[in-house]
Amino acid sequence: MNAVKILKDSYHVMAKDMLEFRRNRMQLAALVIMPLIFLVMFGFIFPSGNTQQHMPMGIVNLDHGQGSNEFLAQLELMNQNTSFMDFKNYSSVDEAKTQINQGKIYGAFIIPQGFSENLTSGKSGDFTVYIDNSNPQSATQIQQALSGTVNGLNDMKAQANVLELAKDDNQQVNPQAIIFPYVPHVSTTIPGETNYFNFLAPGLMIMIVMMGVMTGIPEAISKEKELGTFDGMLSAPISQISVIIGKTAALCTRGFIQCIIILGLAMLLFGVTVQGSLILAFFMLLLGIFSFIGLGILAISMSGDQASGTMIVNLLMFPMIFLGGVFYPIQQMPWFMQIISQFIPITYAADAMRKIILLNAGLGDVIYQIIILLGFGVVTMAIAVPLFRRSMTR
Repeated sequence: MNAVKILKDSYHVMAKDMLEFRRNRMQLAALVIMPLIFLVMFGFIFPSGNTQQHMPMGIVNLDHGQGSNEFLAQLELMNQNTSFMDFKNYSSVDEAKTQINQGKIYGAFIIPQGFSENLTSGKSGDFTVYIDNSNPQSATQIQQALSGTVNGLNDMKAQANVLELAKDDNQQVNPQAIIFPYVPHVSTTIPGETNYFNFLAPGLMIMIVMMGVMTGIPEAISKEKELGTFDGMLSAPISQISVIIGKTAALCTRGFIQCIIILGLAMLLFGVTVQGSLILAFFMLLLGIFSFIGLGILAISMSGDQASGTMIVNLLMFPMIFLGGVFYPIQQMPWFMQIISQFIPITYAADAMRKIILLNAGLGDVIYQIIILLGFGVVTMAIAVPLFRRSMTR
């Protein structure tokens, strides 16, 4: 009977918070606008895995021989199919470097004197690509595009040479098999085309839920304290546990709505597909919320006002966002950051969410993450609730 009363009182607290939320048009607008802004920012600003196109590149041909002209013609022809680069001709290396320093081109192909002579004498045609690496992202993409283009040119040249040799010996040969005897065929765990947003979307859902819970609980309780309504709530015949459960349930409801919006927009705008069970995904969201609640209650228990509570929450939250593998794989971080990430609940929540949504993982595949999140939530709640009750008597 006592448990039934706690649940009933919790429902009334939740209903009160949701009614106040519904009446606040700014908060209703933010419920939709914030996930949209997050998706647009992170979906388009962060690298998607696709190489940038129409990168301005210079060409300095110091040879002007038949071999260099053929090479540049083939380079232009291959680039027409990919549109990776836009070429501009320069008469000297210094002129091209000046254009790079002014930010007008990303790099330059420098064909040295003797390039054609080396080709006709059976030597390799060496040339230099001068790249502006002050922008590492663009420099990496240029090198990737350059590698693919030059490999394609080498393939064409090698096939022509093999066919010419076979013609002289009157033999039937497959030049592709001679040049590339080993051909890998890559099969991926996620069907269809994937991009960076497939990695980002599950972690983003967990992150927004975490932000909503950790900032919402201190904000809601501190605000009511400052308005004086919290004393009235405590003087009512309801327990403090009901207050915590009710306010948390209201925040969970808002978080679920935002997650549904995020998932819908991610599927619509970025082609994210859900391979696994939505029921298991939402269960993982609930578990993630449970693991974060204790931290939010701890923040309000250790602070006397809303500003202090917000400061403590931010101090806890922002390191977790960047160390929890939401934006970048944890394996790419320095070793000491990887160790720290093992003590952060969002690490396990985001990892489990990715496995469920992208890899069609079942309950048994994410049981380890579930145990960790349950343990973290139980420990933090066991510490936070007594501290919260004690802070209520101050």
